[in-house]
Amino acid sequence: MSRKAIIVAAMLSASTVPADAAARIYCAASDQAVKMSIESGFAARDGKRLVHFRGMADIVGDEVPAVFDNLKLTAAMLKQAWMDGDELRLQVYTDTRDARPFQTFELSITTKSVAKDRDRFDGRYALTISNADKRKKAPHEVILSHEAPIFCEIK
Repeated sequence: MSRKAIIVAAMLSASTVPADAAARIYCAASDQAVKMSIESGFAARDGKRLVHFRGMADIVGDEVPAVFDNLKLTAAMLKQAWMDGDELRLQVYTDTRDARPFQTFELSITTKSVAKDRDRFDGRYALTISNADKRKKAPHEVILSHEAPIFCEIK
């Protein structure tokens, strides 16, 4: 066997061995108020370390602040991620910082794996968009409070 063939064979066999890759998680929801998709990855070795997070949320409604109409979700907005056994939970938060009015976007996703397909998670998401004159805990005017089904899959 020529040296070139041995190198090619070694490279091909190495590429079939699973690396310390990430399990990609994809979530989606579409209803009368929200169209969203989220992609996230957890390390395959321990299944707990977050590798990346991104997504889009299109919020429908005249009352929704323009800043949240078509929101690009980033890793900085992900405040909590939990994948343990048959549960997957995500908590996303962002706000308009020092703008007036102070506006917040809070998204909670809670799912459980489906018995027939352990790679599919069904559950619900809760979205709250609020307004406040100042950056304090209260009082906040809730502009949108919405809860609906969501599904996630491990790919």
